[in-house]
Formats: sequence, structure tokens, C-alpha cells
Amino acid sequence: MNITAVIAEYDPFHNGHAYQLREARRLTGADYILVVMNGDFMQRGLPACWNKYSRACMALQNGADAVLELPVLYGTASAEFFAYGGVRLLHQLGCIDQLCFGCETDDLVLLQRIADLLLSEPDVYQSTLHQCLSQGMSFPKARMQGILAVFKNEDLLTGHMDLSKLNVLLNSPNTILGIEYLKALRTLDSPIRPVPCRRMDEGYHAETLSTPYAPATAIRKEYIQNGCTPALKQTIPPSVYDYLKQACQTSAPITMEDFYPYLQYALWKPSQSLTDYLDIHDALANRITECFRPEASYSELMHEISCKQLTNTRIQRAFLHILLDIKKEEAMRQLSSGSMHYARLLAVRRNAFPLLKKLKHSSEIPIINRLASGKRRLETAGNHMGVSLLNLDISSAFLYELVKSQKYGIPAVNEYTKGILFDDSCHE
Repeated sequence: MNITAVIAEYDPFHNGHAYQLREARRLTGADYILVVMNGDFMQRGLPACWNKYSRACMALQNGADAVLELPVLYGTASAEFFAYGGVRLLHQLGCIDQLCFGCETDDLVLLQRIADLLLSEPDVYQSTLHQCLSQGMSFPKARMQGILAVFKNEDLLTGHMDLSKLNVLLNSPNTILGIEYLKALRTLDSPIRPVPCRRMDEGYHAETLSTPYAPATAIRKEYIQNGCTPALKQTIPPSVYDYLKQACQTSAPITMEDFYPYLQYALWKPSQSLTDYLDIHDALANRITECFRPEASYSELMHEISCKQLTNTRIQRAFLHILLDIKKEEAMRQLSSGSMHYARLLAVRRNAFPLLKKLKHSSEIPIINRLASGKRRLETAGNHMGVSLLNLDISSAFLYELVKSQKYGIPAVNEYTKGILFDDSCHE
């Protein structure tokens, strides 16, 4: 059995994602495509516009055979932590042959060179990084300059790639994630083979719709501002468009503004030091404290805190970790535990039961089909780290559903009663 995995968010699933799943199957000859997908909160530090069950259905209806949930602790973390969590989960399943990831280049040799130098951190890289940081540059930009310095110093670039093109490449979040996947595979000494798939859209940050391949950023912007427009219809599969049209202003979109009262409460009278939360250092904690005004909106607060040294994504992730009560100590404990502890199944195609059988037979960690029984299994085994990780998933999902219910006046999804979704029963 040949199994290819994809790590994704699908907020929402669009034509580029459908293309990637088709290419993943073609490039690898996969019998099954397994997706590890974020839950209700995203790596960019924001809630998903559509809940995880809806997005899992979008995937099943457009090429995925099964969807597992990436624990929220990893799913809302930095690119390095996010990628390591996803890859470690796949590695512990024990049967994944390939990991296919979208990227602005399919030059695996180049991507692996960058990953290896980030793992080895040669002197030129370290000195350039520290110099750039001392000049007030943000860490992502300083790291990029360190990479460029190594390539320039050692003349590592191939003939078809110059430093300016490499600079553009390293500015792409998808390329950065791809490099982090390669680092994680190397760190774990995993037999999973990396397979880059060249992206077809205009880039992660593009905010205008292009037909037929528009990035999720542009699709979300259009949906939030204008709803299901004809322009949007050209960028997503028909089944996804039908769902988005049905959900528009009845259950979606969900934005950070909807969560802001809960964040305001946490910032107004914090129960502990802000530096206890993941991704918050002293300087950021002080800046949040100085800039916070209860009467300010979320966007106003973001504007006040933003500065040269801090990316918006970094600030958003910090706020999300405060909102979801994700602490540095817990993150470090989980990272050093050497395990993902469980794999929670969200959705599966009915004709993919051989895949489930293979997963259950080969996995080092339990596959959770039902939340209540899965949690009891972890508790019975004395797996306190697994229970702690799962509790974060449960509490974050309850908060998301609470906000969605309040905004649209609909019943909240109870995590304990929600079973596995099948492709023939997917609906909102």
C-alpha cells in the first residue's frame, strides 16, 4: 500500500489544493492520500473562517481519502514547531511513504541545502543573523539574510537561480514551511520521502482573485467582504462553492474580531505573566501591556503593537496563545516528550477503510475515532501528556463553537458527540 500525506489548513479548500492532491497522487503513485489538517485555529494566528468538520468534508469531496487533526498546540505555533508536529505525527503513524507539500519551487536539492544549513548553522549564517537582529530586523528577515549570506559566500546556487530569485523564494511562507518539513524529516531520521509540488497561484500574500488559481488569502478576503460572488466561484471546486454559499452569514465566516471580547478579558486582567504564553518574549509582553486599551478594536490594537521587529503573524499567534491558554512550559514539555501521543481521525472516505486498517496496525500512537473513548484510553494508559494535549484541542474547539453559536444563533457542535465524518454524509 502506497500512502502519501499532505499537511494543510484548507481555509478554505480551493482549486490550488485540488491540483496539489491530484499531483500528489500522480507524482507518487499513491493508493491513498492522507491529510493532516489544522483544527479550528490556524498557523497564521487566527481562527478558521470555517470549522474543522466543514473543511474536512471539503477535502474528502475533492481528493483526500482521510483527514487527521493536527493538535492545536502545534497547529497555532511557529512554522518550525508547526512543521515538526505534523511530520512527527506522520512519522509515528509508521506507514507513510511520502509527504507532498506545496512550494514555489520543486527544486528539492535547493530546498534540502537550505534545510541542512539551517540545521548546521555555519559561522557565516550565525554572524549574519546576529548582526541583522542587532540592527532591529525581525527574526524571519534576519534568518533569510543569513541564508543568502551562506549561499553567496559558498557559491551554492545552481545556474538557473540567482540571489534575487532566492530572496523572493525565501519570502514565501510556503517555501519556509517546505524547508521546515525537510528539517523535521532530517531531525527525526524519517524514511518518509519529501515530494515538493510547485504551486500554481500568484503567491500566499496575493489579495486579488485570479482565475482559476487564487490563494486562500484572497478567497477569504473576498468572502468576508462580499460573500459568495461569481469571481469566487471560479477559484474553488463546485462542492466547496455550494457549501460556502449555504454557510454564508449563517455559520461563516468567523474572524478574530468575533473572539476579541474574550481576548480583551484576558488582557484586561491577566491571571499570570504574559511571558508565560507561547511566542511571547519580554519585549512583546511589554508592548502589549503598553498598547492595550479596552475601548480599542482588535485591528486598532494590532496596528498599535506592530513594529519593525514584530511581524503581524507573530503578534496574532501571541494573542491566540493567550486566548487558548497555550503556555511555553506545556509546549516545551510536549516537544521534549518524543511523541504526539495520539492521532485523531476527523473524516474518511468509505472506500478507504483499508487505509484505516493499515494505520491502526502500524501506528505507534492510538488512533482516536471517538473523543470520549479515546480520552479514556489515554487516561487508562497513564498518558498524562497525551491527555493534556487533547484537553487543549477540546477546549479550543468548544470556544470556537461557542463564538460561532453566539454570532449566528445556531447550535454549537459538541466535540464529545461528533463522530467521524464520511464522504457520503458531509454537510454543514
